[in-house]
Amino acid sequence: MVPLWLLLKNIKYNKMIRTYIKIFLFLSSYSPLFIILAIKNYSYLYLVYFFIGLVAISNLVLFFILFESKKMSGDYYKINKIEDKSAQFLEYIIAYIIPFLGFNLLQITDVLILGILFFIIASIYINSDLVYMNPLLNLFRYKLYKVTTDNKEYMIISKEYMEKIKNKKIFIFSNGVGRTC
Repeated sequence: MVPLWLLLKNIKYNKMIRTYIKIFLFLSSYSPLFIILAIKNYSYLYLVYFFIGLVAISNLVLFFILFESKKMSGDYYKINKIEDKSAQFLEYIIAYIIPFLGFNLLQITDVLILGILFFIIASIYINSDLVYMNPLLNLFRYKLYKVTTDNKEYMIISKEYMEKIKNKKIFIFSNGVGRTC
């Protein structure tokens, strides 16, 4: 088995690996919903096991990525502007998680509608590189910053405050998305 640090090191060269990582990051962003759905359907053990399995696997991948990417050597960027975008986590919960709570997973039509809606949101999330939109990151005290350099804008995930970002290396793990090293 290939170590995760090696996959992360070669992430910018391997689009397939980057897509799999984005899928797991997307799934982990819905962990609060999966936990709520597991509780809501507690009398149906197969649904509880399914949702708890999704939470466990996707969050393991999330934490491995965060842990391993911190070890990666990033690059210094000349940062011209920094904006705190951490409030977007709350917008994500309101816009993408709360509407799912009304679905009844025991009715086939609701399951089909939920599946189609989930697929559309996942496609947008993955294709638009919205991997930083994850409420769990905020729960674990990560902040979200929009950083403008001479050439490009990046969304940066960091536990550091804005003042310290300017002096940190940044490891870019997706198009326009990175974290401080």
